[in-house]
Amino acid sequence: MSGAAERFGSGPYAGHDYGTAEEPSRVLARLSALDRMTVAAEGRMAAEHLAEVRALLDRADARLRTAPQHAVVALAGGTGSGKSSLFNALIGLDLSRTGARRPTTDTALACAWDPESARPLLDLLGLPHSRQIPRHGALDDTGPLQDPVLSRLVVVDLPDHDSVETGHRDEVDRFVAAADHLIWVLDPQKYADAAVHERYLRALARHGDVMTVVLNQVDRLPEGGADDCLADLRRLLAADGLPDVRLVATSAVTGEGVRELRDIVTAVAAGRRAAILRLAADLDHITEEIDPEFTGVVPGAEPVSGQVRAELLKGLGTAAGLGAVAAVSAASPVAASASTAGRAVRTGAGGPRRRVPVQTHRVDLAVRGAAAQLTRGLPEPWAAQVRRALGRGAQRVPAALEAELSTASDASGPPGVPGLPGLTGLPAKVRVAAVVRWVGVALACLGIAGIALALAGVEPVGPWNGWYAALLPLLVGIVSAVCATYAEQSWRIDTARERQAAAERQLADRVADVVDEYLVEPANGELERYREAHALFVAAREPLHVR
Repeated sequence: MSGAAERFGSGPYAGHDYGTAEEPSRVLARLSALDRMTVAAEGRMAAEHLAEVRALLDRADARLRTAPQHAVVALAGGTGSGKSSLFNALIGLDLSRTGARRPTTDTALACAWDPESARPLLDLLGLPHSRQIPRHGALDDTGPLQDPVLSRLVVVDLPDHDSVETGHRDEVDRFVAAADHLIWVLDPQKYADAAVHERYLRALARHGDVMTVVLNQVDRLPEGGADDCLADLRRLLAADGLPDVRLVATSAVTGEGVRELRDIVTAVAAGRRAAILRLAADLDHITEEIDPEFTGVVPGAEPVSGQVRAELLKGLGTAAGLGAVAAVSAASPVAASASTAGRAVRTGAGGPRRRVPVQTHRVDLAVRGAAAQLTRGLPEPWAAQVRRALGRGAQRVPAALEAELSTASDASGPPGVPGLPGLTGLPAKVRVAAVVRWVGVALACLGIAGIALALAGVEPVGPWNGWYAALLPLLVGIVSAVCATYAEQSWRIDTARERQAAAERQLADRVADVVDEYLVEPANGELERYREAHALFVAAREPLHVR
């Protein structure tokens, strides 16, 4: 598929003069948005909807490249509706055989006022040359073509839509999807036939601006009967979703309504925008059909909210036993160094690391909870894609968490042995308190020794002058040792708490890296894709109301 901007933004039809510049530019913008939406919605929207959208885009591309200012007006009707007689009266030539003499063919008959300029369009419509009749030619003595409006007109007489021949119905369906303006010819006997209302008119409820409904053969009705039939037909059309569609009463026998119908057809050709209006109606129809694909709540600027991410972090942290891993990582540097050194001796520095078991069922529980929140309000299958993205990530999360946290569970130790940075050594005040404690113990020991010597009658030595002189170092030593021990233990507890908090923060950062890489970013990608497709859908849905 070519780029959307090239296809509908600067294509060969973009510069055509359609008579009214704004409407074509709006329709082209809608087509461009729909084209880009199909790229964003690939694999997300229902396959049948994507196929219908692409079929419309291909048809629009082909139609706007081929005689875009021409108007293809198709007459459709059932058996006995007088459609072919009305076709002859409309074009002023007896071309389409009527009644039993009409040939049984599965192809339409087209009349073009300027067959040369209309030939590419007729070829696009799939009409064989034998079924392309020039309005001005051997069968017509009105002279050369004079009216530039009619030069853009092609009128097509279709087979009966209720024919028993499947090929006839297929031909009608093909032109109903391709014609720029449709004239539905109904008769007083079968105007309420479900075949036309359910199969066609109801399905074309968004095409009221590019359709005309004709109640033909009103000459067969008694006086006043035409008004009653028209009122009843208007009621049926309103039930079909076409309350404002043009409704004309005609008779090919008396000529009633034929001039009005000719004026309508001439106005369609004169507007030079019949193809644009038909495509606008097609866009209204297709966007209404695929609307259920986009009825979900559109996420905000940050698809994965901070709350959802925080819950994922909490759930995965619990699954990995983050608190226990942090406690091991923040253990006493003395014990950690001894443990690490012993392991380094046994396995070699940088050898096997302690495995951190991850509870996969808790990972699945956390991911399912996040998926439920992220997909709330999203239509299927967009929600399914978010769940798949999270599911794929959830399968890789346990191994990723083990790889990240196993390194951290090995406390800091000798070079080459992994651990968390910034958690080695003890604060200076703890080391000072330990020194003071041992000094106090030493003083107390000296005091005890002095008292013992005095009691034994040993001659005092140096500063010791009796046993009472030894009480001072004893008391100072005891007090300093007790105070230093208390302070050291208190500071060690504070340090352990700080180290564990720091370890938990660093480990949480590692868990966050895993959450972002395997869960948040994939989910964000899917939600952002939905937001993009939704915005393009809204742009393509913008209605174009014209008559």
